[in-house]
Amino acid sequence: MFVTGAGDVRMQSSVVAIRLAALRAGRGLSMKAAAEAAGLNTSTIFRIEHGLVAPRESTVRLLLELYGEGEHAPRLISLLRGERAPGWYDAPAVPLGLSELLELEDAARVISTYCPGHVPPLLQTRAYAESAARCALPPGPPGIAAGQAARAVELTARRQQVLDRRHGPHLWAVLGRAALLDQPLPRAEDRLAQLDALALAAGQPRVAVQVARPAAVTGHLYQGPPFTLLRFPDDPPGAGRCDVLVLHLLHGPVVVTDRRHVEEHRHAFARLALAAHPADATPRALDELRLTA
Repeated sequence: MFVTGAGDVRMQSSVVAIRLAALRAGRGLSMKAAAEAAGLNTSTIFRIEHGLVAPRESTVRLLLELYGEGEHAPRLISLLRGERAPGWYDAPAVPLGLSELLELEDAARVISTYCPGHVPPLLQTRAYAESAARCALPPGPPGIAAGQAARAVELTARRQQVLDRRHGPHLWAVLGRAALLDQPLPRAEDRLAQLDALALAAGQPRVAVQVARPAAVTGHLYQGPPFTLLRFPDDPPGAGRCDVLVLHLLHGPVVVTDRRHVEEHRHAFARLALAAHPADATPRALDELRLTA
């Protein structure tokens, strides 16, 4: 367990305070309205959000329930308890439901992902990330949608920095043809740019990209949702984490640590990779797709 000193605890309490303030503002609540809904004093909300007092765990849970983020309370509680150090993924601009995945991704040694219907975020162009974000947003005012899409693009770009690190992870992606043919990009030049970006990535020493064969050939190998497997470094001794599985579901990523489920998906990924076109055939496959983009 990560144990912090007094100064670190104050810093982590401040991270929690900033997050709570951002969530309240995002729900359109004033301090007074939030306090009344939660059965607290307005001064309590003020003192918490300005870092004048560390909130109780029960108060954090209460406020997160009010802000519609109750299921993610363990993320902030772990900071309050000093169980982990805050990172860039704890910034208020990062959706709380995505924070755990980004922390795990940031620490991984190997990232193996199966994406039958979309290009994974680590390989998306900015245009693709923006279009995908807009498709996922509920109907609303154009100005708000544009702002949310822009934040999603910047988050994707920040996320991709993990691949640029000197000792960054190895990425192994198996993509379905639908991910390459049915891109959420209306302009042909943007579709071509995404194919070019995949070709460039596939040429990097720590990246392997494979194109799956038609579903009629591989459909019996796996019929679940898209998923990612994360493997972590073994050093230093005793500090490593168990490998985890991430299921990419409609409502967001779900982190699974059950060893049986992890191993089942590891075997499924191996079967999918063996059945896919080999990585050295990817440049040719992308060139063929350029003719139809």
